[in-house]
Amino acid sequence: MRRWLIVAAVGLLAAGPAAAQQQGGVHVVREGDTLWELARTYLGDPFLWPEIFRLNTDVLADPARISPSMRLRLPAGVSRVSSGATPQAETSAGAQPVVAGDFYRAALLVQDAEIRPVGQLAELESPSVVPIAAGQQIHPYDRVFVALAGPNLVRTGDQLHLLRREREITPFGRVYRSTGIATVAAVEGSTATVVIGRMYDKVAPGDLAVPFERVGGGPEGALRGSGGVELRGRIVAFQAPHPVQMTQEIAFVDLGRGSGVQMGDELVAYLPRQQREWGIRPEIEVARLQVVRITEQTASVRITGLRQPALEAGLPVRRSVTSP
Repeated sequence: MRRWLIVAAVGLLAAGPAAAQQQGGVHVVREGDTLWELARTYLGDPFLWPEIFRLNTDVLADPARISPSMRLRLPAGVSRVSSGATPQAETSAGAQPVVAGDFYRAALLVQDAEIRPVGQLAELESPSVVPIAAGQQIHPYDRVFVALAGPNLVRTGDQLHLLRREREITPFGRVYRSTGIATVAAVEGSTATVVIGRMYDKVAPGDLAVPFERVGGGPEGALRGSGGVELRGRIVAFQAPHPVQMTQEIAFVDLGRGSGVQMGDELVAYLPRQQREWGIRPEIEVARLQVVRITEQTASVRITGLRQPALEAGLPVRRSVTSP
């Protein structure tokens, strides 16, 4: 019996670290700690601080106020990583990974029916006896009230993606600009109080709140085609229409989920071969694009390189061929 107890104790000790890793660690707050810095330390990205806040809403009412000696749970499987690490989405073979920031900041060109909001930003939580002439601006860490579209749609700790409805582009739908990410801090009846985490544009009342989609965790990663299969389409519009597009800006191409396009695919925008008086002018590469979001009819692409100042709507694109 005694021998069995010793063997069992040794087994528990051996399993201890693995079990702790599976459950997630605990951080004891020190003077000067912030959720921003803890996310940088443990998750490799300070913008992921809502992940830690979500696990500790029983002890944290305000993410901006954490106290020394407070014990905060960390996400399961978290290991200490360098601050330069960045969460990445699944990609096709040979493609560059999609950075989380590119995924979330990219606008969408979708039919209205594809957007399913759980609510709408209503008002900044900022009571004051001091008259304010201009409208108040919303900043990171601000608390904002959300008018919910129905009961039981969100709960404390949920993250929401904020979108603003913009122009319509027939027949592909409407541009929805990404404005930020918020975390639900409280729910009372048909109103939720959210804390603004990341901002990609101006956040304002009227922005739609939709369920948060994890990088590579939605239907974007569901379809797997062959990177060697020829894939062609066209640029249909830009997130910010102006005469000359720059690198890092977002464009939309007419390649949706059914086309076989994949997250991270590299596309080439080009001027086709053309007959001239002197002969045939060869194809000219204009830009390189990376697929960062995919919807039913279109894909959002980030401009990663410009070779010619000739990038415009209507230009053909093709998936670039990569060596195995």
